[in-house]
Amino acid sequence: MTTAPITDNPLVHELYELPAPILTAYLNPPNPGPGIDDTDLRIRALLDSLRGTDASPEALAALGSVLGTLRPGAAPAAAFVGTDGQTRMFALPGAEIEDQAHCAAVPHVLPLLVWRQRHPAFALVLLDRTGAELLVQPAGAAEPVRTTVAGPDDVIERNAPGGTAQARYQHRAEDSWQHNAGRAADAVAGALAASGAELLIVGGDVRAEQYFLDQLPAAVRTGVAIKTIPGGRHPDGSEQHRDKLVQALVQEHVNEESQRLLARVQDRSGPDGLGVQGPAPTIHALSRAQVQVLLLAAPGNGAEPPEPTTAWFGPQPTDISEHRGGVLVPDGQPEHGPIQEVLARSAVLTDADIRVLPAGWAGGAPRGIGALCRFAVS
Repeated sequence: MTTAPITDNPLVHELYELPAPILTAYLNPPNPGPGIDDTDLRIRALLDSLRGTDASPEALAALGSVLGTLRPGAAPAAAFVGTDGQTRMFALPGAEIEDQAHCAAVPHVLPLLVWRQRHPAFALVLLDRTGAELLVQPAGAAEPVRTTVAGPDDVIERNAPGGTAQARYQHRAEDSWQHNAGRAADAVAGALAASGAELLIVGGDVRAEQYFLDQLPAAVRTGVAIKTIPGGRHPDGSEQHRDKLVQALVQEHVNEESQRLLARVQDRSGPDGLGVQGPAPTIHALSRAQVQVLLLAAPGNGAEPPEPTTAWFGPQPTDISEHRGGVLVPDGQPEHGPIQEVLARSAVLTDADIRVLPAGWAGGAPRGIGALCRFAVS
């Protein structure tokens, strides 16, 4: 069994190595404290829902065993079990998900991908005139890394001597603030590059913040989304609400990225374009390893149900078709599964990204499926 946060695609890749049929279960344990712990009853209900499917006794036993390790207060979990009993389980802190179980030729990864999308890497920097506090949150549920950045200069006050020395002392203080902000800018630029984060949240002293933003490398200013929050580096009452403000900005960033991608797909659709919309064109693009980003609508967003509801696939990532006869395999027996999950498999195994549109969005991709391609094919 592997228990780990989802922080990169290789962990998702492993799910497609499990022998089919694959069992998938999502469980949201109750909060600790007074009340009834119904975890065991809910696990039993999930297992009962899988009886009568193609699930093997070994897989059912393994699923029951791994879910049985979850107790009140644990993070929501996603468990995947191959027909031979091989198990992968992932903690999904903060996931908003209902209990569910599936048995199919492909793992049911869409809820997991939604959680992963909602937890991108980001950096938070709180500045003052002496330096900064830097927090880097990796993607997924990995522990954040906290760093104190100390500036090289310690002349930070402007109100010392009077007379002719005042202007000189004030200039030295301004230089110190600028140097200290430059040290923070260098540290943040390095942290962003190392983590792959595309969101930077900035707070703290207004003057130090301006010096900091001015000294960020051009690649950061143009390639990273920068958002600001109120409050200082040191306790001032703002820290009580900071986590909620940061999470709101993170989700705002996620939605902006989804909207930007949807607009790119729609703007570039057409003959010889890089955008494709609808199930059939997207499947054809996946069969050519053409897709850069797969676009899927989250369940319940009001989009038309995809037609067909299933897709067919073979052992290779590009063995995919909306028709059984479109997949040629040596034994003549291709597999099939829910269309969005089959598309997700092909995307993951061809190193494409996946973007899930939030529920309730209007004007999404036709039938909830589309893609931005790496190259166009006439």
